[in-house]
Amino acid sequence: MNSLQNRANAVLAFSISAVFCLLGAIALSALVIPGSPSGSVALSSIKVVTGQYDKNWINYRTRNNEFANTVMQIDADLSSLFHWNTKQLFVYAVAEYSTPSHPKNQIVLWDSIITRKARAKLSKKGLSNKYSLIDVNKKWTNINANVSLHWNIVPYVGYMTYGHSQASESYKFPLPSGTQS
Repeated sequence: MNSLQNRANAVLAFSISAVFCLLGAIALSALVIPGSPSGSVALSSIKVVTGQYDKNWINYRTRNNEFANTVMQIDADLSSLFHWNTKQLFVYAVAEYSTPSHPKNQIVLWDSIITRKARAKLSKKGLSNKYSLIDVNKKWTNINANVSLHWNIVPYVGYMTYGHSQASESYKFPLPSGTQS
């Protein structure tokens, strides 16, 4: 006859195995749930200023780098991405461009975390870029950028999935204010 300790061990081992099988089924089933999100980002203005960058502040009097400041409009309906295994959405706007020395560059302009389905419909106007737009070449001259909306689905259990909207149009960065072409 089995002792109490052996019986407790068998029950615990079986329940842990059952829980892990259930979590595996949840993780796999969340990958096949369809979603039809829609989103777009439009830049209403782009302004390039010159200054010197320090990790703690920007000095606009010394003209070493060019910084781009944008004003954008975001319209998106991401509510179809919320289901029983969605913990939160990480949503961000990305500007993608290429230069002769670096063929693929991506800069995050704005981001947000959405934790409820009711807040997944975005209609934001007049948003400034949240992060500094600084190119590795220190100049924004003759650069065309495509802007798109990206999202990450953070699940309770399973794999993190990614998605993005199509870039609407290409935006040309202007010359810095006060310079001639």
